[in-house]
Amino acid sequence: MKQLTFSGRTDSGVHACSQVVSFSSKFVINSKALINHVNKHSMYLKINDFSCADDDFNARKSASFREYIYIFSDKPVPVYLSNYVTVINQTVNISIVQECLNFLIGTHDFNGFRKTGSNENSTIRKIVSAKVEKFCYKVLTDSNKSIILNKVTIKGNAFLYRMIRNIMGSIFLILDKNNNLTPINFNQTIEQKKRVFDFKPAGPEGLFLNKIFY
Repeated sequence: MKQLTFSGRTDSGVHACSQVVSFSSKFVINSKALINHVNKHSMYLKINDFSCADDDFNARKSASFREYIYIFSDKPVPVYLSNYVTVINQTVNISIVQECLNFLIGTHDFNGFRKTGSNENSTIRKIVSAKVEKFCYKVLTDSNKSIILNKVTIKGNAFLYRMIRNIMGSIFLILDKNNNLTPINFNQTIEQKKRVFDFKPAGPEGLFLNKIFY
């Protein structure tokens, strides 16, 4: 069994910092040549590592935890970041974001955050950590300028299709002062296993599959 670890974009449009794929091959593969060729000719994919794994290894099914990050800002960002940072109209209140994230911790039925029409066999997932933090990003084109970005990190055993984007979309709606919504409404979506208020998924720009744990 061969194992590849790469950075790039997954087929669902999510950025991947450390995606893993596995495959079987009857051919002898020159790993160095493969890595050099792909990394030289691909604009959107970079192989970080190539190795042999046990025959029963499966890149998806053998994973114990996955970690996603979501980067967003309520301020304009440089144009070269437009595909990697989601810009929102609401003013970011870190305390409110973290209060919502705290409700995610534990094993819950996340049916309220699944994509409408998706057909997962089970909507129960376990979230072990969820936090938000601000960080300073130095603008590449101006050494005297920095911007503040917000990063949400969520680690769980598995995630429903579009689950992270729906979580963030609901939080962004709660941040909007024009709505009479609070983190309690966010928690009700978990407790009642359905959407208790109407929200749209957050944009895909800021979503990254950051790490897979085996």
